[in-house]
Amino acid sequence: MRHTIGSAAISACLLLGSAEAAAGQTAAPSVKASAVQSGKTYVQSTVDRLNVRTAPKLTASVIQMIGKSGSYEVVDKQDEWFKIKLSAKQTGWVFADYMKQTTVDAKPAVVKTSAASAVVKITDVTNLRKSPSTEADIVGKAQPGQNYSILGKEGDWYRVSLGAKGTAYVAAWVVSTNDASGTKVQAPASGRQVYIYHTHNRESWKNVATQTNGSSIDDPKINITLVGDRLGTALQKRGVSALVADDDITERLALNNLGFSQSYTESRKIVQTAMKTNESLGYFFDIHRDGDVPRKQTTVTLGGKTYARVLFVIGMGNADYKANKQFAEALHERLDKKYPGLSRGVLMKDKAHGDGEYNQSLSPRSMLLEVGGANNTLQESLNTADAFADIFAAYTGTEV
Repeated sequence: MRHTIGSAAISACLLLGSAEAAAGQTAAPSVKASAVQSGKTYVQSTVDRLNVRTAPKLTASVIQMIGKSGSYEVVDKQDEWFKIKLSAKQTGWVFADYMKQTTVDAKPAVVKTSAASAVVKITDVTNLRKSPSTEADIVGKAQPGQNYSILGKEGDWYRVSLGAKGTAYVAAWVVSTNDASGTKVQAPASGRQVYIYHTHNRESWKNVATQTNGSSIDDPKINITLVGDRLGTALQKRGVSALVADDDITERLALNNLGFSQSYTESRKIVQTAMKTNESLGYFFDIHRDGDVPRKQTTVTLGGKTYARVLFVIGMGNADYKANKQFAEALHERLDKKYPGLSRGVLMKDKAHGDGEYNQSLSPRSMLLEVGGANNTLQESLNTADAFADIFAAYTGTEV
């Protein structure tokens, strides 16, 4: 199982998450592409892991990731994207929302540790990877309590020594250590991390879907996972640690010759595995988009910006559904208060009208979120992910 942290583009795409920001920290102001003037302009990432892509679009391939360290010259701009200079021979595209204007003399993007004796202590079962990315090849498995010498740090990843076996990268959110500056880095507190997944991961929108057979409105690339990734990224920017699973449930069903009705059975296995290997997880959001519902029912305009409305779905097939219902109602109230009309309310569904359980028996702080419907757009759904992250961060007390 692979994960992105914190994550994406417009999320999926933009970011893979980062180490937790300090509680109550104010996000650095971003610089829009339209604000770049003539002459040389330098920018710096406002997040720890930002995807750099081959083209100014969400589906373009990732070249590498950059962190908050280092400044980059802007050599071109297109809509909400910057083309930055990575080296004398290489350039790439980043989303402007996650960049701020800076000076050319910012510290290097790769920070070497000054203390040769610095070590990381593994606090959770984690993968050791070939490069600093959750997409990188796994070269080993680290167990809680093991220590590894730090050789360097790139963004939210430590490069560690494996002795005679070489080196590997380990994510900072599963270790405890003193970094080069002497600052203590801790994994998220138990039960405080958000887990985001997508049972119907290829749900898309009418204006972009490439698979529209029968009642399906799906796409293998431009789909609801981009919204989950955006939510993970937006949470991370507000100081809430998040894991975004990118498991392709649709592909798993096909490989195992299973029908669509088995989707929740497959996603349940993924969530259970994540829970067993990460005790930090405490909140579970299954992100969906509603069906072919009239746009007027799933759309709201606030402050000149259009949003896809949110529907909280709670399954009554879970014996302890009342706890999940209370959780959903608390978030609905906060959302409706700060973004009037953005929430469609809390919908209770039993087994006669759906799955009925939706994996919610796994945790009293889990829910299914329908973000808009098939007649909305990706951008409207991304706007909603940002708004939901805003109220959820306040709910968990991480934002002042």
